[in-house]
Amino acid sequence: MSGVEIEEEQQQNEEGIRQIEFFSGIGGMRYGVQRALDAHNDSSSKRNGPKISLQSCKAYEISLRANKTYAHNFKHVMDKKSKPNATTKESFTVHTKLIEQIKPSDVDGVADLWTMSPPCQPFTRTIGSKQRDSDDERCKGFKAILQLLKAIEKKPRWIIVENVKNFVGSHMLSLWKECLMECGYTFEEYLLSPTQFQIPNHRTRYYMICERSNRFQCNTLSPDNLVLSSLSWYARDSNASHHDTREKVKEENVYQPYPISEYLKEDDLTSEEENKILMIPDNVFEKKWAKDLPVVTPFDRQTHCFTAFYGRKIHRATGSLLLMDPKRMMSLADVPLDRSDMSKYKGQLRRFSPKELLRIFGFPKDFVFPDDISLEHQYKLIGNSVNVSVVSVLVSHLLREV
Repeated sequence: MSGVEIEEEQQQNEEGIRQIEFFSGIGGMRYGVQRALDAHNDSSSKRNGPKISLQSCKAYEISLRANKTYAHNFKHVMDKKSKPNATTKESFTVHTKLIEQIKPSDVDGVADLWTMSPPCQPFTRTIGSKQRDSDDERCKGFKAILQLLKAIEKKPRWIIVENVKNFVGSHMLSLWKECLMECGYTFEEYLLSPTQFQIPNHRTRYYMICERSNRFQCNTLSPDNLVLSSLSWYARDSNASHHDTREKVKEENVYQPYPISEYLKEDDLTSEEENKILMIPDNVFEKKWAKDLPVVTPFDRQTHCFTAFYGRKIHRATGSLLLMDPKRMMSLADVPLDRSDMSKYKGQLRRFSPKELLRIFGFPKDFVFPDDISLEHQYKLIGNSVNVSVVSVLVSHLLREV
């Protein structure tokens, strides 16, 4: 197939871009796409250029809580059980369905852009993980996408994939690349962390952007070469307050992450129940392992990766804890924490609130969870999500020639 034929076949709808979001969670990919389009349109309007809208989005996810949250924020029609009203016309829908249950006719010619964040457990190197790679039952959905892509005639022009760092070198990734090349795609791979975008959170993730053309070189990462990818433009986090807090690091025009304080608000603790859950219990400070608690202050510029277990377990591997000491005005990098007697920090150490984590993850200010989603499940849904800010930069790169 020639480049001209591919371009003609894949010309996106004139009214905008159509998206399918597989493994949609709470809509992180959708928000990333929308933010990238908003940035494009702002830039385009200044030079009287054309604007691009998100014309439609189909979301597929099996988590009922995730789908309820997704629909609550996007005001989507919930699956076929609810009849669409006159304004939605099924342009934006959420489907509680296994990927394996999707038929080729459901997605053939439906979207210009596929986004996905397949289950990471088959590739995660955590305690108790079996690392069964493509043999893991949780890869069935991803394998089904391979078959769908091969089966449909009108394939999407673009695809974006996100997963954990250890997805690199997996057999499942090899299968995916074979499928892409068979279907006429080229791609670029990245290992990116929010810290590269001035966001104070270590969360290195694998990203792949694909286009059905000969645009990309298909240079691949390997387990022996996991250097963070660099991007050719400067981007900063739009969720921080943007006070004059940036500090240059060694390379010109590269800045440190914003301090954590940029993502905190005093009105986040809205209920007695939430306050009680966020504060670390006094008995924790008596444990032998208390001296190893992953403590940060509002003045620090780094946090550990927040995971789905953040609301259940206190451990460095699940995310950082926030020290709210009114007497302390320095970061731990400047003045290390005195860990000789951790009991002195009782009543001062808490988890980050879900609202604070949503800011760090790049979700918009008006994002809210339904009232019946518990705090523990809010943490789980956030921990399973993608960083919207990072996704938006990649989408901007992918769509910059549109």
